[in-house]
Amino acid sequence: MSAAARQGAPGLDVAKIRRDFPVFDRPSRGKRLAYLDTGASAQKPRAVIDAIAEFSGHSYANIHRGVYELSALATQRYEAARERVARFLGAAEAREIVFVRNTTEAINLVAASWGRKNVGPGDEVLITEMEHHANIVPWQMLCEERGARLRVAPINDAGELDLSAFGRALSERTKIVAFAHVSNVLGTLNPVRLLTQLAHGHGAVVLVDGAQAAPRIPVNVRELGCDFYAF
Repeated sequence: MSAAARQGAPGLDVAKIRRDFPVFDRPSRGKRLAYLDTGASAQKPRAVIDAIAEFSGHSYANIHRGVYELSALATQRYEAARERVARFLGAAEAREIVFVRNTTEAINLVAASWGRKNVGPGDEVLITEMEHHANIVPWQMLCEERGARLRVAPINDAGELDLSAFGRALSERTKIVAFAHVSNVLGTLNPVRLLTQLAHGHGAVVLVDGAQAAPRIPVNVRELGCDFYAF
């Protein structure tokens, strides 16, 4: 490994970033911990851990269902978080933000609610070859249940989506298109705005799996134009 690689990108203080994460204070088999599974589960920085501890210790109560002071405070903080996430994503309104446990649950929620209402026999759902299984299985199950067809747009040898094949896979039967913003395996950054425009041109709804994108790159859902953004 080169010295530049060990130091990280220019201007990136790796040591400072490591200090933000308490997990790196512990050794692993007698050596400094190197955590490489962030694509599956990200470690929490001290600011997040402290915020959870502070809320749990001083503001914890049921939200939206209590008239006492602590419940009102918890509800206020909960809704403030929703507003902050809306700003983070460039959403038009805070009510567009739906809190769930993780990206997998979000995709399943869309498939089980919007999908069951709008996808029927003979309809099609389009995904890509680069999808995480969390963005495959819900659509497989939906298509099996509703008598629809699951179509898969291929990738090329460079690990990029074949845009021509993607376009050809779209038709008036396509009800929803689901694809990753950034691939968790390949690191491919998909042209979300273009793909969304192509899908909308055929009357299809678009879900974007943003699990790998939202923590790494600026995301503005209004600019992207997608209908659902899960992360």
